[in-house]
Amino acid sequence: MLPVFGPAEIVVALVLVAFSIAAYSTRALSTRGIVFANLTGLLGFVLGGLVAFVTLVVFYILAEIATWYAIKSGEAHEQRTISNIFGNCAAAIVALAIGQPVAFFGAVSAALADTVSSEIGMLSKSKPYLITTFERVQKGTDGAISALGIVAAIIAGIEIGAVYYFAFGSITMLFVIAIAGVCGSVVDSLFGALFERRGLMNKTHVNLIGSACGALIALALQAFI
Repeated sequence: MLPVFGPAEIVVALVLVAFSIAAYSTRALSTRGIVFANLTGLLGFVLGGLVAFVTLVVFYILAEIATWYAIKSGEAHEQRTISNIFGNCAAAIVALAIGQPVAFFGAVSAALADTVSSEIGMLSKSKPYLITTFERVQKGTDGAISALGIVAAIIAGIEIGAVYYFAFGSITMLFVIAIAGVCGSVVDSLFGALFERRGLMNKTHVNLIGSACGALIALALQAFI
């Protein structure tokens, strides 16, 4: 018997096709990265429904917009690969798999906050500070933070929180998810300064830890309120 595809499945399929064409034409992702991103999107849809899928799409679009601004301003940027997607999305998918949608949103919020703060922070006219010592360092240094990057992280967290709000109608959880995102981004920067900068971890490890912390913080805040 042939599977029955409803409107949601058709929308997901069309979005993934459009995403694949756009990512390939702009070389935003490697070929394997495109395949892995599609699988991640499908997993998000299967485990969390259309809301989770839309959240992942919003994450990708906003992250790419931030990257586009950085590239347009003359900043160099490497093509994203499977490791980038895994580091940013693995915790979110695990959260869905164990039935924790709030943790999913916290993880995505942290991943977007970190990505956007890194990209937009590169546009700052002044040198950033190392998060552990607050000494001035070169742009792009692992663990570097800037006022512009922090503002970008806050906005990114609110944007993912807004997706939750429009889906479920809770203004309180909007702020919970936004806070979780910013905190996860800070954790990412801390681990970047303490471990990635010294070659003890790579970007995938640090991104995974940051997004996982975003998930845990969202759960903790939800329990507290």
